[in-house]
Amino acid sequence: MNILEAITTGVKPLVQNRLRAGLSILGIFIGVAGVLCMIAIGDGGKKIIAEDIEKLGGANQFTLYTRTSILKRGRLRRTTERYTLEDAYAIEAECPEVLYVLPNHESFENFVTTRHGTQARALIEAVTANYARGMNWELQTGRFLTENDIETAAQVCVLGAEVAIELFGEAVPLGEEIKVRYYRYWRQKPVRMRVVGVMKPKGRSLTWEYSLDDAVCVPLTTDQQRLSGIRYVDYMIVFFQKGANINSIIASVKDILRKRHRGQDDFIEYYIPKLTFGRLEHIQRVIKITLGSIAGFSLFVSGIGIMNICLVSVGEKTREIGLRKSVGAKRIDVFYQFLTEAICLCLCGGVLGIAGGWGAAHGMAWLAVRIVPVVDAWPVVLSLPWILTSVIFSIVMGVGFGVYPAMRAARLSPIDALRTEN
Repeated sequence: MNILEAITTGVKPLVQNRLRAGLSILGIFIGVAGVLCMIAIGDGGKKIIAEDIEKLGGANQFTLYTRTSILKRGRLRRTTERYTLEDAYAIEAECPEVLYVLPNHESFENFVTTRHGTQARALIEAVTANYARGMNWELQTGRFLTENDIETAAQVCVLGAEVAIELFGEAVPLGEEIKVRYYRYWRQKPVRMRVVGVMKPKGRSLTWEYSLDDAVCVPLTTDQQRLSGIRYVDYMIVFFQKGANINSIIASVKDILRKRHRGQDDFIEYYIPKLTFGRLEHIQRVIKITLGSIAGFSLFVSGIGIMNICLVSVGEKTREIGLRKSVGAKRIDVFYQFLTEAICLCLCGGVLGIAGGWGAAHGMAWLAVRIVPVVDAWPVVLSLPWILTSVIFSIVMGVGFGVYPAMRAARLSPIDALRTEN
């Protein structure tokens, strides 16, 4: 009897007893499907975070915020120092590992109008010439702000994709004039700006509460002199070389700022996007270990059930085993027959579990997008190594829990087996 015949003989009882086989593989199906579903959803979430970090300039950056108050001696005290454009230039000049610094001042829900009377509420991004490069933001038409625009405080602007459509429709707005007025200063006379470029659609970020497509980018100096009148910047994004030690860069930046601000550093606060991604991976590893432990226990219980089914099958086929041995079947042939039956049960559960986990992950992703509309789509990431691991684990389960029933069947004496009453 060859291996193919043994496999055929082992699979045939499963087809004949479909209900019993289905109940046997149900536990393995649930265990494998549950783990793969959570892994696919978790890896999809990690992909969303990674893409969001890339959308905002990549992982080789950190953001300097202003801490406006500190707790000192039990009392809340306000800080007086703020970041300036000159701070950004100093960091670029004195830190060799820093590529560039993006100082920024933001203002939300400002009024922007055209000479035709079309009006929109937009985010004003007061930035420097490297902003589009740092944010990985490509131009759709025209140009971005230049160093000359910053130096001369030119009255020019670059529109995000959505605000450009809202103001000008499908027409190309290059050379058109818009009027910008901060919503806080409703008595302020609007400032005229000439449109020099339109950016490609960027989309909404998870980190920020707004979309860059609704932004109007203006030179930082123009904002300081003509719009807000605020001489400091809200925050600075520091981009550094790949592979550089971020802790040493932060220490160097702090030293520079401390020298420029009379030895004070209590106003310095920073945020590192890479740490967020690292924490996410750590949490995901913990979840995988937890889910793996629960699934392992579930699969162990299911394996005991499959062993029990195989032992029942051996009891039902005792006379058949005796008859086969009496006509020349070897122990190894009988062993293969019952081991194949156990392996097929576990393998079917694993394969169906992969399909079930894939389907459940898509269902959960669809549900997550509609219940919590943070992203437009939640990707389902099920990698090939996890699929192969599920298949291999199913085979190992079949071998582990099928060896004893198979050995018991192979050791039966032909005479005693034929005498058995089924």
